[in-house]
Amino acid sequence: MDASPKKSRSSAARKGAPAPHQPVRGRPTAEQVTSIDRAIVDTARTMFLADGFDAVGMKQVAETARVSKGTLYARYSSKEALFKAVIERSIEDWSAEASLQDAALTDNIEQRLRHHARIIATWLGRPDVLALQRLLLSVQERFPELSEVMQRRGSDYIIGLIAKDIAEAAARDRRNLRDPLAVARLLVAGITGAQLQSGLAGTNDEDLQGFAQRTVDLILWGTSAW
Repeated sequence: MDASPKKSRSSAARKGAPAPHQPVRGRPTAEQVTSIDRAIVDTARTMFLADGFDAVGMKQVAETARVSKGTLYARYSSKEALFKAVIERSIEDWSAEASLQDAALTDNIEQRLRHHARIIATWLGRPDVLALQRLLLSVQERFPELSEVMQRRGSDYIIGLIAKDIAEAAARDRRNLRDPLAVARLLVAGITGAQLQSGLAGTNDEDLQGFAQRTVDLILWGTSAW
């Protein structure tokens, strides 16, 4: 007898599952549609992280989020599509939270690079980020496109943001650049590489922060090669 539904529901509860969607009668408003989508994705994220990708079924997600299977499948045709939505929503949430610190930034490129390095190191040490990374690694061979979503929406986005800062700073200083994108990749790769060398075991935050700032030091010393 398969006991996984009971296990997943109880595990999700222990992990602090989001409040389930409260069903309403009649045609849902735009706000209610958004609420339904948020409830589904947040519930799925909690369950995936608690029990793993394979242990969670679409029926369990629908029951825990308190939506019908028809409602769930109308939005997400498969568990892979739902997991993709979980990845995209997670990155959106993390980006929105990280951007709250952007108001303190100036045009100084060193400050901006150190800010980006600090943010990257901080988020790479967060338990929820680490958990999603481990989950992605567990299904990478079967669903490589899911890792590509994380790469495109996460890593490529921050690399583009840093490259834009470098290009704008060079334009203000009237300096020619060889390849600002390569410089940005170097910064991100240095920090993420240090984390990967630890085996995603959760590198000591102070050590990773120190390494991130040291990486910025080396990049700044090579400004003439930018």
